[in-house]
Amino acid sequence: MFVRVYDISKAEDIAEEIAERIDENHKLEDFTQAITMGSLIEQLEDVFKMLQAVLVGIASIALLVASMGIMNTMLMSVMERTHEIGVMKAVGATDAAVLLLFLLESCVVSLIGGVLGSAIGALGAKVISVGAGAYFGIEIPAVIKIRIIMGGIGVALLVGILSGLYPARKASKMSPVEAVRYE
Repeated sequence: MFVRVYDISKAEDIAEEIAERIDENHKLEDFTQAITMGSLIEQLEDVFKMLQAVLVGIASIALLVASMGIMNTMLMSVMERTHEIGVMKAVGATDAAVLLLFLLESCVVSLIGGVLGSAIGALGAKVISVGAGAYFGIEIPAVIKIRIIMGGIGVALLVGILSGLYPARKASKMSPVEAVRYE
């Protein structure tokens, strides 16, 4: 049964009154359930909050995996270029210069990943929007905000910097003699 209420501020009270009267009429407790649009919206908000928490958890795991991937890539880069690092340090490169070199490389890798990921995400949102709109017969717009894209790229850079710190520090602390001798 649908009931239209003219004074929206009384909707909850009217719903409770209807439920109580029908319960009394049937001589049963909790026989009737009266739902207002306000309570339905609150339930939907709870579902969306739960969905958001799950998505944040998945994104956190993805960031952790990406961080480990960048760190592994940078450690391999340090291992492969040990001889070159030794030569650079032997001709006068400072620890800070070597550290900066590897941190910049880590930033470039993560920046490319962030830009490509944002582009693929925006394209995916558009494709899903068009596909869902065609399937359901209604327009479902894909909302793509520049500040969200920039935030994603910023997070990618931060992850790249943090993931590159250990390999860059390891490269900068190498002994020039040991590094040049390494083959």
